[in-house]
Amino acid sequence: GVKNPLSNEFKVACEIYKNELNSEVVWFTKLVESLKGELSKNTISDAIDTLFDWGIIKAEYGETEKGRAGRLFMISNEAKPIIKELYEKYWKKT
Repeated sequence: GVKNPLSNEFKVACEIYKNELNSEVVWFTKLVESLKGELSKNTISDAIDTLFDWGIIKAEYGETEKGRAGRLFMISNEAKPIIKELYEKYWKKT
């Protein structure tokens, strides 16, 4: 297939955005599961740190699906337009 031009960071951001579009919450373990075969756990962890540094994602504590409290990731409002564009262009089909 065509090589995906997105960096690891933007792959993670697009996956977070996809969950938001589906009105689902997303946390670290869920990202690791949904990106299995695409990115390793360590890569995702590093990408999340970078996305926080860049102000692309934010987190709040809330309930993960198992009824446990955890850190839920969201795309920051400022970054939404660019992530939406990248998602539509490069990530939507996956």
